[in-house]
Amino acid sequence: MIEIIPAIDLINGQCVRLTQGMFDKKKIYSSNPVKIAQEFEAHGIKRLHLVDLDGAQKGNPQNQEVLRDICKQTNLVVDYGGGIRTKDQVANAFKSGTEYIVIGSLAVKDPKTTKSIIEAFGPKRFIIAADINNDKVYINGWQQASQITINELISIYSDLGINQYICTDISRDGMLTGANSELYTKLKLNFPNKYIIASGGVKSEDDITNLNDLDIDAIVIGKAFYEGIIDLSILKKLLC
Repeated sequence: MIEIIPAIDLINGQCVRLTQGMFDKKKIYSSNPVKIAQEFEAHGIKRLHLVDLDGAQKGNPQNQEVLRDICKQTNLVVDYGGGIRTKDQVANAFKSGTEYIVIGSLAVKDPKTTKSIIEAFGPKRFIIAADINNDKVYINGWQQASQITINELISIYSDLGINQYICTDISRDGMLTGANSELYTKLKLNFPNKYIIASGGVKSEDDITNLNDLDIDAIVIGKAFYEGIIDLSILKKLLC
């Protein structure tokens, strides 16, 4: 069964969602992200994708207190990213309770530093996040297209032992237009032994079942939860 991973995006300690990554299109859903995390757990969720948007914007983590509180007050397996650039920041995030560190733009912009960080803590503790449009990986908050394709990125970090990859279709993220099943099918065919996590555009239970039928490993869901389009009580049945 596909793993369902809710996302909590943080700005100023609040649970928010952006549309296509644009900070001027922010909607606040809760001032208590710990309570949101506990609600997910109560409905059978085992894992959480926690994104420090302040950290991503400023270049260093800003919401680690929220990370600590969620890890202390739930049993969720948390992956955490946003602004992590150094080994000390990674160590602090692990100390705060995260199970995995998510690395995004740094993996493209500074592979040497990324490699050093991965080697210091071991590849099993890291996830590479790629924001994709037309197979190209975008960086700097989706504002800039890199020269690397998603297949090239996965190949590079597979050689370092990274197993998990969050792949976000930025043309669909926050748009509720449906998941890009073609993209994830191609990635799974090209990298059958990697844990491919789909992200972006999920709008219905059909997206979940379709990706499950395509043997995609996991799916990140955000706005569809917060807008009540996917009901947690129904989701609990899918998890059984």
